[in-house]
Amino acid sequence: MAPEWAVGESKTYQQKLLVPGTNKRKLFGILEKPNLPPSAPSVTYKIFMFGKASSGKTWTMNRLSGQELPCQHIETVGIQCSNVYWPMKIGNRLILFRLEIWDAGDSSVKRYNHVLPACREGVDAVLLCFSTTERESWIELPRLLSTATQPTDRAAVIAVATRYDQFSHREVTEAEMESFEATHGIPILKLGNTADDYSDELTHTAPILNFLCKRLWQRDQELLSIKQ
Repeated sequence: MAPEWAVGESKTYQQKLLVPGTNKRKLFGILEKPNLPPSAPSVTYKIFMFGKASSGKTWTMNRLSGQELPCQHIETVGIQCSNVYWPMKIGNRLILFRLEIWDAGDSSVKRYNHVLPACREGVDAVLLCFSTTERESWIELPRLLSTATQPTDRAAVIAVATRYDQFSHREVTEAEMESFEATHGIPILKLGNTADDYSDELTHTAPILNFLCKRLWQRDQELLSIKQ
């Protein structure tokens, strides 16, 4: 990512993601996309969010897509999908990333045999969600990792720690998370669930989307170098 991108030019293009006259992100239809220069290519990636019930999958998906954040847990039924557009400059080239985020309910994954294969098919990245206030979801991570990924997938894997800002209720330590990152080579994104001022939610979400898009781009470059 260009070093100057996050603080300057990016704001101009991020405005294309908003409903005119507001700070609210627009939900683009199937045939729609942000109005960027024709020279900007589009790349599409499929992202699968995986985790036990109440680990924060739907909350994370809504935050990434700019939708209203749920105030209470409601189990996802079946599979929910959301498209997130994000412009980023790689080197000197503007690129429009289209992230197809798949969220499958824990009960649906366990009950229906077709749900997990559908989510894993053609996947580019897997986000393993756990709540820092629920130790059971943390203990589940190794199983989630082996269930959601296959060596042949070559998917980028990222863990997502939700409720990270609820310090008094933490059941997962910083040392444990650092050890997991070092042992598995998997980065952990740390997200807080406290209701910040989301009148400009894009400012809060931009670092997360920048990280995801950069990681996906790096994965592609690594795969290309392997094939050569």
